[in-house]
Amino acid sequence: MNLRQQLATDLARQISGSTAGIDRGHGCLMVGNRIFAFTRPDESAALKLPEDRIAELIADGEIRQLIMGERVMREWIVVPNIAAPGNLKLLFEARDYVALLPTTERSKPAKKTSKKTAKKATKKALKKR
Repeated sequence: MNLRQQLATDLARQISGSTAGIDRGHGCLMVGNRIFAFTRPDESAALKLPEDRIAELIADGEIRQLIMGERVMREWIVVPNIAAPGNLKLLFEARDYVALLPTTERSKPAKKTSKKTAKKATKKALKKR
């Protein structure tokens, strides 16, 4: 377990109703099966919050929007020193926000068909004509 994953595990113990997990090497905090926060290498964390709340937090100081590559993630912020007592309330806020989001079913990607299966399907379709 790396430091980011350990930090997520420690935070999950403090945030009731959440579980710690691992996603792409980051320690993450989840409610249900949905991620509401993930830790970063510098002991900060990215949190999912509504856009209007993010605007308030950015205006107040050190908190900034999460940028992945060149894309600004509109519902994610980066909170420095996430383990600081004053930042725990933001984790609760993120947990509550994500818990209230509607659940959407992700569609499974279509299975790749082999050439053999495609040939059989074509022959079967031709026989029906």
